[in-house]
Amino acid sequence: MTTEPRSFPTSIVDVFAERPLQGNQLAIVHDASSLTDAQMQAIALETNYSETTFITRSSQGEADVRIFTPTAELPFAGHPTVGTAWELTRGLGSITLNLKVGPVPVVFQDGVGWMIPPPVEFLEPLDRATAANLVELSEADLAEDLPVEIAQVGPKFVIIPVRSLQALRRARLSLDVHTALLSEDNPVLSAFVVCSEPYTEDADFATRMFFVAGGLREDPATGSANTAFAAYLRKHRGPLGDVVVDQGFEINRDSRLYLKVEDKIQVGGRVQPVFQGELRI
Repeated sequence: MTTEPRSFPTSIVDVFAERPLQGNQLAIVHDASSLTDAQMQAIALETNYSETTFITRSSQGEADVRIFTPTAELPFAGHPTVGTAWELTRGLGSITLNLKVGPVPVVFQDGVGWMIPPPVEFLEPLDRATAANLVELSEADLAEDLPVEIAQVGPKFVIIPVRSLQALRRARLSLDVHTALLSEDNPVLSAFVVCSEPYTEDADFATRMFFVAGGLREDPATGSANTAFAAYLRKHRGPLGDVVVDQGFEINRDSRLYLKVEDKIQVGGRVQPVFQGELRI
């Protein structure tokens, strides 16, 4: 007996994108409460984006949302939060997403979605030589005025400051070093490389984010890593106010993230809708 496939409204948006076909792609599956964990994971592998979100409940002003990479569920991620919030509000007003990490508010102002992310925890730092090897650079490529740090905001990131845009462009994730750093209690560890030479004249920093999810990947725009970076900047340089970050240029997905590096950190960006349809499984 053949079972009729079920249909789920599904959207694709580009997050942290100033225009369509830039930024970080996000697939959003609506009315997903009947899906099992295994089905959500399989769908995330099917889309093969950095993350796919599943809206399991929504009401006025809030929604329950789950976030999956192609290989695992995440407690928090930035571009899925901002993108799903836009999908539910069409970029107007505010909404709180209830994620595995807890409630995360998002407010839209002048076309920019601002999320108030969970707090960042700084862990035992990584030595500079290992950090440089992790992204196939030398210690001489690292910036002298900022340290290497490991920060956790749901996912864990090694923040690696480099001295130039040229060094940033040469960075590559070493799978051997990455594998050696993993442990059972630290299954997700990503490398976030930053420099104070941006790609564009009106930005303040350029960044790249490397991770492993069904193979080596580079993320076009990473809200959680930039949350960690905002806390890192506040820790080492004090409150800076508004900061603009370029990301994704090396993989032709130009992205722009807006940070508020203040007592209360906020991470923002624009969202571009590019597809609406239905998923049938």
